[in-house]
Amino acid sequence: MDTGTMAPPQPITNGGNAHAQQNGDHSDHGDLSQVLQALQAIYDPASSNDTRRQATEYLEQAKRHPDAPSHGRTLALDRSQPAQLRHYGLTLLEHAIKYGWEDYTPEQGESLRKCVVELAQNVAEEDPVYLRNKIAQLWTEIAKRTWAAEWMDMDEQLVQLWQNTLHHQAVVLYVLETLSEEVFNREDPTAGLRGGDLGRACVDIFTPSAVLTEYLPSRDKGLDVRFGDEGWLKRLCANLEWCLSQDYQNQERIRTCAVKTMNTIRASMSWIIPKAIFAAHVIETVCKALAVPVVEMQLAAVEVLQSVYTRHHLNDDDFVELMTPMLTPGSVSLLRDVYNWTLSDLNVNDLSDQKYTLCKKLAELANNFGLFIEQQPQHVPAGSDLPGVFGLLYDILRNPSLVVSIPVLHCWSKLLRSRIVRDSQVVTQMIGGLLETCCSRLIRYESFPEDSEDSTLLFLNEDIDTLPERHAFLGNYRRFCADVIEVLVRRTPVEAMEHILNQATSMFQTLYSDQPPFQPQNFSKSSPPVLHVDAQVTVIDAALKGYMKWISTQGSDPQEHDRMRNSMEESFERWCRQLLQVRFEDPEISRKVLQLMSTFCTKALADRSAFALTFLEHMLTVKLADNTSFPQYSDAVKDLERICSLEMQKLAMKFPDDFINVYDSLERKINEMIASPDTDDRQRMAFNAFLFIIIHRSTTLDRATQEARMKQLLNQVKDAWHNDELTRSVSTFQAFCGVLGMDRLPEFLSANNFRGVQDWSEQPLPSDGQALQANILERSNHLPLRLTKTLLAASIEKLRDDSTAYETAAVLWADAIPVILPNILQLVSHAQAFNNIESNWSHLPPELQQVIRRVLTDRFWQAGISTESRDDFFARVSGSKSTYEGFASTVRGTVRQIRESSYYILYSLTRFKEYFYRISDLPGPLSQALFSNASALSAHHLSVLLSVSTHLIEGCPAALRAQFLPPMIEGLFRELNQKITTEWEAINRQIAESGENDNLTDEMKNESILRQLTFSSVSLVAVLLDPRNGNAELSQPTQNSTEPPMCDFIFATPSVLEPILLFATSTIRVRDTRSVVTIVRVLRSLISRFRDPSPIRDFFCNDILKNAIISLHEPYFVDCQKELASLIAAIVHLDEDIPRNILLSLPGMGDVHRVDRRLAKLRAANRSDDRLQRSIVLDLLSSVRGVSIHEMGKMERRPIKKKTKFEEQYMSVDQPVQVIRGSSPGLEGVADMFGEAE
Repeated sequence: MDTGTMAPPQPITNGGNAHAQQNGDHSDHGDLSQVLQALQAIYDPASSNDTRRQATEYLEQAKRHPDAPSHGRTLALDRSQPAQLRHYGLTLLEHAIKYGWEDYTPEQGESLRKCVVELAQNVAEEDPVYLRNKIAQLWTEIAKRTWAAEWMDMDEQLVQLWQNTLHHQAVVLYVLETLSEEVFNREDPTAGLRGGDLGRACVDIFTPSAVLTEYLPSRDKGLDVRFGDEGWLKRLCANLEWCLSQDYQNQERIRTCAVKTMNTIRASMSWIIPKAIFAAHVIETVCKALAVPVVEMQLAAVEVLQSVYTRHHLNDDDFVELMTPMLTPGSVSLLRDVYNWTLSDLNVNDLSDQKYTLCKKLAELANNFGLFIEQQPQHVPAGSDLPGVFGLLYDILRNPSLVVSIPVLHCWSKLLRSRIVRDSQVVTQMIGGLLETCCSRLIRYESFPEDSEDSTLLFLNEDIDTLPERHAFLGNYRRFCADVIEVLVRRTPVEAMEHILNQATSMFQTLYSDQPPFQPQNFSKSSPPVLHVDAQVTVIDAALKGYMKWISTQGSDPQEHDRMRNSMEESFERWCRQLLQVRFEDPEISRKVLQLMSTFCTKALADRSAFALTFLEHMLTVKLADNTSFPQYSDAVKDLERICSLEMQKLAMKFPDDFINVYDSLERKINEMIASPDTDDRQRMAFNAFLFIIIHRSTTLDRATQEARMKQLLNQVKDAWHNDELTRSVSTFQAFCGVLGMDRLPEFLSANNFRGVQDWSEQPLPSDGQALQANILERSNHLPLRLTKTLLAASIEKLRDDSTAYETAAVLWADAIPVILPNILQLVSHAQAFNNIESNWSHLPPELQQVIRRVLTDRFWQAGISTESRDDFFARVSGSKSTYEGFASTVRGTVRQIRESSYYILYSLTRFKEYFYRISDLPGPLSQALFSNASALSAHHLSVLLSVSTHLIEGCPAALRAQFLPPMIEGLFRELNQKITTEWEAINRQIAESGENDNLTDEMKNESILRQLTFSSVSLVAVLLDPRNGNAELSQPTQNSTEPPMCDFIFATPSVLEPILLFATSTIRVRDTRSVVTIVRVLRSLISRFRDPSPIRDFFCNDILKNAIISLHEPYFVDCQKELASLIAAIVHLDEDIPRNILLSLPGMGDVHRVDRRLAKLRAANRSDDRLQRSIVLDLLSSVRGVSIHEMGKMERRPIKKKTKFEEQYMSVDQPVQVIRGSSPGLEGVADMFGEAE
């Protein structure tokens, strides 16, 4: 087609009268042929992009022609035209209805409505389905605008259509279903403008007149929109009955009619009067459809039942009335038969998608029935087949597909907490099977080999595409299994624990029966023996929780209770002592067993100090030979040693008075181990912390001796920080590098040609490099960070602020705090400055600066993004220690360790409250140290800084906020605003510039971390500005709840509020839905505080409003539209002039009268009606650039694999980053709507 000579569309000369041209009138063939040419050019694969663009522009221009509606009618009615041309005619009508309706006179509107009715009446069987659906959509669009107002006889017209053919019925079903969805179930802005009127009209025409008369006697009887007494619910059920009486198995049109009928019934179930469901016999009729062996009809039937039984706000009588038909023996038998039918050929390697989907939906439906029994056992109707329901739930639980099983597993975790259910004879007989199933499914399927043929894993891979969702799902599944085990142990502790421990003994005895003996070179954290031990330990942990709950609730016979408890403790101790006799050469298995023994010791055997001493002796003597030839094994051995130290400290916290009795012998043993050359500094400090905890937590040691011994250890900390050499070594950045042995780092990198090596992990490190690497590690260990961290943790961990031990520690540390702070602030400052290329490495040649940047770039693994497994990643990192990459890792890792250790120390010092926060000259230097170089940190490292800053801010006592918080909050949010804004701009630029074949893995990782940083920052804003939070530090239960809210201080301090608001305003524009929704809700909650004229109110009406409008019109933000529109509405109410002037300045908003009408409507509307407010805003802004916001969101959404509500619930994780390559089509110039182009 010659697009260069395409003429603009000409008006059809009928004076705008939609009825001037009759069916078959072929006037103005020039226009029709050009439209057809344009459509053919768009769909022709041989067309160039430029041709398609011109054709699209031509067709869009035609939609705006004054006579487009009549032109559209002509095309749509002319069956001699190609279907695509007729469909384009319908889009002309659609454009007129959506974007020109309010400009039409009543007569023009009526003419357009009659046109659509005529189109519906003229549908024919040979018309493509998409044409019939488009006509029904046009009917719905007009109904949303005029039904129950100008259009009063719509119901009569629908009934007349209904009485014609099946394809006329299809139009009616589409209209009824869409109206139900858009008036009640979706956030449709057009329907929202008339939500009340449309809602009343829908209720009126769907509900049988007898039900309305009896149960809604006070309704508006003057509505006058219904036709006939039946109501659509009865008509739909009668139509379904008719379909079921026909040859539905052989006639597709009958099956389609039945499915569409049930879809329409389903759409009404969320809002129809419950009595109407009962009166129309919906449940019984739909169950007949469920019984037919046609899967698509069965799926539609289950969807109807789900929509009934997931309704909210039903009163007890209504719910019982609706539930009764489904709990009869006949209905339960039907459900079991259908479920068994879905299993008849269930094969993961040859799945029938529809039957498998039906299986999953039946499980979700069964979950609803189980929850009804759990929540309202007293309302279960007489004659209900409860044994049948429980049997069905039991069978579904054991389904090989975990996705089928999980809703019922979740249900069992709740059902078993009900005494009525738990004590029933039927359930009692199932306990063994329930326990067996849950124990067997606690294995970590995500760690199975990728080529595993395990059917459960194959189902899992079939159901869940992404690794993050799979991990989240399996985490939830294991949690529910553990819940069931916990409840069952609490119910029958003796029998259940005996069964579980016997099962564990058998597993440990046969651990390597079908495996070769353990060899260090074959070590793997996901080997079969490790996975089996992990699952068994998880089972026992869950069982112990149930046992501890049983202990805490004495029965009616306390003596019998004590006898059982003592007997079980004897059994536990005997089992634990036997297990401690077994030597495990696999460090991962040894670690898991050690942690399990610690759980027994500190929980179930907390009164048995003799076993605690035995276990302590075991930990002091357990030792596996290290072998650095196998890095993964060596790392696991070191991890085992670390865990031993931590578990020893836990024991010391639990049994301090028992350990103090043997303190001298313990001290001798510990000192021997400290003196051993095989013990490293980290272990030495952990051993000292162990002794410190015993002294500190003992209640029998006299106070003077206690304080003297604690001071002796704490003096080591003070002396280490009060050291002139240390002070000199951290006085400047150069000195800091020198003390770490990195003062000649650039020269080393240059001499060894790091710049010229492409793959650092493949380049061996020369001997001088290995020597430098070892020197850096050794020098960093000389800093007093680990000693301070260790003793601080020993001083505060698991202590309440009102305990004697805490008060003792606070007083003793008070002397050390002023000594520690000067040098640790210097360390923080330099460790952050190390990443600042511009400030500290700018003197180097550009190519060497690039090498430094690469040295400072972390390697990290991201679930769902990284192309290797987590274990493979750690193995690769561990195996590259003696390479260039390993050297770079040592450099950045050392600096990061210094930075994060310093953060931890600062956080720990805040636990001493006034002793820390009352230091008058601390806030300024602390803010300077933390934030002056913060922008040089990566998003990942900045997240750690944000975490410690949050603790520093939230922990500040109310009386000291004015002194301490201003520089902290100002510095933090200044840096967050700059960093997050800059990083999002860079990410967006990378994605826009990327090619189709670019590997964007690193960009995806960076974006994922940036999302988390953004959301964490937004969450802090939400906490700080929440008036319910006195002191926001929820981790401290002893906080004074009478303290004034943090937000009162912030609102009273403009210098603090300003950077928070600037950050919040910038965040409206970041491409992270979760963060935008949160910050918009926070901003909206603040508006009521600024109703009086002020700079802040003007800031809301100008800057915040502009950003909200820009985001509202970008396709990415479609899922934030509700919140953004609500924020805009709230801002418009703040001021008469500023928002109006901004709206009038927008492209496409030049019609002053239209804008003023909408603003007046918005201000007059009920402010508590959020949906109406949003709908007015969306309607007002729909004409910007001539593209509907709502439709734009629909067009830009990417297709995703559809999940059920339950699947979304059980796979809930932050959605994996979606990298969209290239630039996305959008609104040209939206970013510079307000004259702020970049």
